[in-house]
Amino acid sequence: MSMRIHLDGGTSFEPGAEVRGRAEWQAGDEAPRSVLISLLWHTEGKGTEDIEIVEQIELEHPPASGSRDLTFRLPDFPWSFSGALISLVWAIEASLEPGGTVERVDLISAPGAEEIRL
Repeated sequence: MSMRIHLDGGTSFEPGAEVRGRAEWQAGDEAPRSVLISLLWHTEGKGTEDIEIVEQIELEHPPASGSRDLTFRLPDFPWSFSGALISLVWAIEASLEPGGTVERVDLISAPGAEEIRL
């Protein structure tokens, strides 16, 4: 099983920008039950990790091998940042079920398309 995400135009964006790309998968002999493609943000660092799925595309009963174009619009907030104790990271994540094969591409969403350093 394999999953790949290809993004058009890199991984750094202004808030409100449109993120376009393509998710591709190969599940082997058996077709997956679903493919989930999500725009999300999560925190990393000290303390409890927070995660929020902002938007999700669900493909039910897709073929064993296939692809899907994706388009997500980043919201205005929260912005990507990195600090000594915690960071907020945007990502596009795709997964195959069952099997749990996951691919994640980290993004930056902040003014100037640059991560804020605290």
